[in-house]
Amino acid sequence: MHLAELESGKRGVVTGVTQGEAFCQLCSLGLNAGAEVELVRFLSSRTLLIVRVDGADVALRRETAATVKIRIETHG
Repeated sequence: MHLAELESGKRGVVTGVTQGEAFCQLCSLGLNAGAEVELVRFLSSRTLLIVRVDGADVALRRETAATVKIRIETHG
């Protein structure tokens, strides 16, 4: 699953980031393997995502978020 597919309010754990133009930027924002992420909300007709990483809210374009692989975090 990719970060762009996550539903608002749900959490996941980053399993990897696809190599590409935004790779270094995403890694510098803390979107590394093992990082916990939460989709806070969508903006601009779901083309912009606000994602919480390590307590900081980050805005990502949907196509950039699609390069971040995650697994859903389950509790219980």
